[in-house]
Amino acid sequence: MKKLISIFCIAAMAILSSCVREGDLDLDPVPDIAFEYTCDGLTLTFTSVVPNTTDVKWEVVGLTQGAGDTFTYTFPKPGIYWIKMSGKYNGQEQVVAGKILVAKPSPVKLDDDSFADWDAVTYPDFMMEGSDGISYAKFDYNADYVFFYVAMSTAIPGCTADGAIMNMRIDCDDLTGTGMSTKGLGCDWYLEGNFWREEDPWTDWYDCASGDTVYADGMPIEMGTYKNDGDMVYMEFALPRKKFGISGSSMGLFFKFYTEDWEDAFGMSCQGKTTFHFALDKTE
Repeated sequence: MKKLISIFCIAAMAILSSCVREGDLDLDPVPDIAFEYTCDGLTLTFTSVVPNTTDVKWEVVGLTQGAGDTFTYTFPKPGIYWIKMSGKYNGQEQVVAGKILVAKPSPVKLDDDSFADWDAVTYPDFMMEGSDGISYAKFDYNADYVFFYVAMSTAIPGCTADGAIMNMRIDCDDLTGTGMSTKGLGCDWYLEGNFWREEDPWTDWYDCASGDTVYADGMPIEMGTYKNDGDMVYMEFALPRKKFGISGSSMGLFFKFYTEDWEDAFGMSCQGKTTFHFALDKTE
């Protein structure tokens, strides 16, 4: 659930010069009204959240209008849209507006105890292949998450379900000039860990926005279905886009595995490249 509240920062001036006349500083008051919204694919539901707000009206700028404390609209395609809400509060008409990201829906669900939903993810540029010739992975996203499905071979000595170490370097804005320069990426987040272990999972996240690796405590990975099946381990997980600042039209990735002794196990490639880029502006 997301909450949008209009906030204006006003710098206080202790002394106004004599050349400033009455009316020169025309500052609109900060609105008391606000709204939040939930996503179900391209269908978003907007709700007024401040009690005693009346006569609520909505506008998806350039597309449609509505009225009432709750308003639901299915957008024609992913994109950035302006949403405007108006209403009366303490007898005064107020307006709050802002941009929202409407992303493509995803068939992926983390709580269905199944990998079958990944069968619907078929974009060729969302597929990854392991350099060991056995392992593979997929990627997908929606407005809230980026999702990963990994099929990991445990045939390499030391690359066991409990011992293998995942390394992921994420370029959230897909700009090489920001973050830590590594593998052709401007890495914003650096991950090391084995977070799928059934006992004593561990994860180390490093914030690289400054160009250095700074340990970041409490960064989330949301686990879905996990299966240890003989010589293969299958798992799905997701990263919250808002928490990691993944808000642009693409992101970059470098993705590999080590053994429990930090020896190279295998890397992932996408369309033959070991450093690759996922589009986050699909229109289907």
